[in-house]
Amino acid sequence: MAAAFLALAVVLLVADGTAMLAANAFIATPLAATIASLFPGTLESMQLAVQDNVHPLLWEPTLTTLLAWPGWAVIGAVGLVLALLGRSRSRRRMVSIDQF
Repeated sequence: MAAAFLALAVVLLVADGTAMLAANAFIATPLAATIASLFPGTLESMQLAVQDNVHPLLWEPTLTTLLAWPGWAVIGAVGLVLALLGRSRSRRRMVSIDQF
């Protein structure tokens, strides 16, 4: 799952990078614009669900700030967190003298 998030973040970064090169300026597509273009109507239903079922303050200062950040940064951060949580712990190998 982490690899999928990281791959999507790279795709969004490349899309923003090509737009930056074409415009010769810094362009960062907000996560809200990416979600709205991929899944129309999702943000409105998500806003209603969060405000009705959780708390209105969660939507306005918190999630709207997150949705204003570049999509590649948010999705990449989620992918990195998932990769760190899913990594296996390293096992120490027992080395005996007979192996040398």
